[in-house]
Amino acid sequence: MGQGPADDVGGATVNRYERIKADKDGLDVWPELQRAAREGWATLDDDDIVRLKWYGLYPHNTGDGHFMLRAKVVQGILTNDQAHEIAAIAKDFGRDVIDCTTRQCVQIHWIRLEHAPEVFARLEAVGLTTSGACGDITRNIVGSTLAGLDADEIVDGAATAQAIHEHFLGNRLYSNLPRKLKISIAASPRGAARGYINCLSLFGAIHDDSARGFNLFAGGGLSSAPRFARDLDLFGAPEEVPEIVAALVATFRDSDEHRRKRGRARLKFLVDDLGVDGLRAEVVRRLGRDPRRAAQAMPTPDQDDHLGVTAQKDGRFAIGLCVPIGRLSGTLFAHAAQLAAEHGNGELRLTHQQNLLIPHVPAERVDALLAEPLVRDELQAEPPLFARATQSCTGKEFCGLAKIHTKERAAEIARFLDDRVRRGGHGDDLRLHIAGCSSSCAQHQIADIGIEGVLKKVDGEFVEAMDIRIGGRVHPEPRFGDVVVRKVPHWELNAVLLRILDLYDESRDDGESFRDFAARVGAAWWPKRLVLEDPDLERASVAAGEAG
Repeated sequence: MGQGPADDVGGATVNRYERIKADKDGLDVWPELQRAAREGWATLDDDDIVRLKWYGLYPHNTGDGHFMLRAKVVQGILTNDQAHEIAAIAKDFGRDVIDCTTRQCVQIHWIRLEHAPEVFARLEAVGLTTSGACGDITRNIVGSTLAGLDADEIVDGAATAQAIHEHFLGNRLYSNLPRKLKISIAASPRGAARGYINCLSLFGAIHDDSARGFNLFAGGGLSSAPRFARDLDLFGAPEEVPEIVAALVATFRDSDEHRRKRGRARLKFLVDDLGVDGLRAEVVRRLGRDPRRAAQAMPTPDQDDHLGVTAQKDGRFAIGLCVPIGRLSGTLFAHAAQLAAEHGNGELRLTHQQNLLIPHVPAERVDALLAEPLVRDELQAEPPLFARATQSCTGKEFCGLAKIHTKERAAEIARFLDDRVRRGGHGDDLRLHIAGCSSSCAQHQIADIGIEGVLKKVDGEFVEAMDIRIGGRVHPEPRFGDVVVRKVPHWELNAVLLRILDLYDESRDDGESFRDFAARVGAAWWPKRLVLEDPDLERASVAAGEAG
């Protein structure tokens, strides 16, 4: 959300959102939410509609009384009862549609406020909450897809995530932050939740005396001023981490100068201003003690999506299932939960690449699960390359910030490329992300090929168009993708993507993945080779090595 109009509060000029929070804490909108459920959503004032986000409710861009509901799922781990209840709510109130998010949550659209009390009660009955799922508050805590399953896991990251979740849940000491704050806890290096783009990132590490815990990083984030999280040179044992994280969050909470301009109200800018040494010193001051310096033994995280069959440390297996473009019906979600009960122990996991994972499958049940019609035909364990690679945000269908429609277009692009591009050589972890705007909810800035929705004026009318980035990644050696071509009109997009992949196929070395190729040739290599039909197509001047 962009910065709102300024208001004068107590003699100081603040943006609209700070005034809204000063007038009433987001968590205190609950009585008005209950009243609006009885009397109608139109009885809410605009400020309370903003505050509904603290309970996971975003209004659809249509302004017709429908809302998106986001439920928190700590580290994406669902019990069977929880999974079935989510599916049932989607079927009963959400037109049978579920979106899986990059933060291991679920989103259900088409919710009306008169149904919200029943929805909240049903979620609470199975141990789920929407509190803090949106708003200027600590968000859902993400983590390793294989938490508790991986033989290389250093410490129990899921237990630490749960402890931090419980510390902040409903805690009014931290319910009015300058902006949202995102936390990643990766005790296993496998599928490590893209920690480097989170506000606070905890990576499993082992100290010189064999003590196991976490190294802390801070200040990651995407959007218009992307940053990778920076090493705070802090180490915490699992029992110390909640207190250290609370000190970091309190430092952010109290940074009043970062409340003045909403566009700079993120932790990454506080790290910019204080520096890692300054932020560490402030944490030490608040703790009243100096935590240990970072451990040197910290495994390099990977970005594996864990589709297909992965061995667990206990001899059982985890089966990753592809959810095309991160969207599925509640009916299919319930079916996946049923398979998790029949072939595993009932647990179902949400991944940070918008897919599902069924863990705890005995060796003798693996083939039977892979042969299930749902897995064979709908949620494939070994999907085609671009069906696997493609990730998208909600887009213009529901979001007021998005410039383009993303979900259906992403599915169409994946089918188009899978029909025309041979699989060999690109790398199994190729990523193609499609974002509706610069906010980067689809994390297009860290994709091998990132697509960002923009508008382009054609014959006096604005049409959907896209900027294309190449070369992003989070592991190894994180880097953001560079824009190599701008304002591709939507009717040219497929041809541009095909040309990019043809150029790679024609010019790569034997065995060279797309990611390695993009790193080798650099951003300036692409624009002059992207000869396209549209003469008005704009090359990215900086990437092309031109003045700009």
